[in-house]
Amino acid sequence: MSSVSSSSPRDFDPLLKDLNEKKQSFRRNVVSLAAELKEVRGRLVSQEQSFAQETLTRQEAETKAKHMEEEISKLQERLEERNWEFQASASASEKYLSELDDLRSQLTATQATADASAASAQSAQVQCLALLKELDEKNSSLKEHEDRVTRLGEQLDNLQKDLQARECSKSS
Repeated sequence: MSSVSSSSPRDFDPLLKDLNEKKQSFRRNVVSLAAELKEVRGRLVSQEQSFAQETLTRQEAETKAKHMEEEISKLQERLEERNWEFQASASASEKYLSELDDLRSQLTATQATADASAASAQSAQVQCLALLKELDEKNSSLKEHEDRVTRLGEQLDNLQKDLQARECSKSS
């Protein structure tokens, strides 16, 4: 203290001035740091809000992705069911087509048999007509012969009666 008391106010003046400048500089630094701190806090709040928004957006996207995966899974199951139904239908169609081809073959064979039977029946009908004509001719010829035999029988009867009548007249 004795050194401070021996100093003059002029000696203090530059020190006070320097201290005052340092104090002002410190205040400016504090104000600048406070402003910077405020700005950093603002950016931090903004980043926190952005992070919260990104988190919310990510959660919504994950939820949507999960729903889409479930929907894709359901669609995949339905597609597999439809594919199985299609394969079953295609198999049944192939079976029916095969059966239809068999029936067509049978129908063709039956048609050929029917055509052959019809031709045979027509031939038999022609033969029957020829036989009927021949039978009619023979019946007609037989009728003529029967008529002739009947006339001859009548003539014979008449001749026998004449002969008996002559014999009777000769005997009387």
